[in-house]
Amino acid sequence: MKVSEVMNKYPTIISRDGTINEAAQLLVKHNLTAISVVDAHNKLEGIITEGDLLYKKVRPHAPHYVNVLGASIYYSGIGEYNAQFKKLLATHVAELMTKDVITCHPETEVEEVVGVMLEKHLKSVPVVDEDNCLQGVITRHDIMRLIANGEA
Repeated sequence: MKVSEVMNKYPTIISRDGTINEAAQLLVKHNLTAISVVDAHNKLEGIITEGDLLYKKVRPHAPHYVNVLGASIYYSGIGEYNAQFKKLLATHVAELMTKDVITCHPETEVEEVVGVMLEKHLKSVPVVDEDNCLQGVITRHDIMRLIANGEA
């Protein structure tokens, strides 16, 4: 079975200029775990997930460091702390979204997408055409519907 037969062809979308509050409202209103971020031409720019928005309620943890001769040496690097802090301060989707999105094509076999979803712990996968224009989204719920209907 092809993804195009299972996917939601009318996914909820948001612009990169949308606010974090708007994204959260859409996730709650439509009972979603992720929203595709598209430009004015419907090209996929990223995805914003519940996990991304959870950073708004987490205080960044100061990185562990050792002071050696007056120099601070960080165990896991200051970069991780800076990234967490930026997410905490984010006000627009572009500042919080995931840009490197795993996608699939409408003609991809559902079993192949399910394998990737399991391997990468994904709850939804945007479906794009050759020009990276959003065609739909396939979610775990879509797969559950197949199983419940005995189609899997």
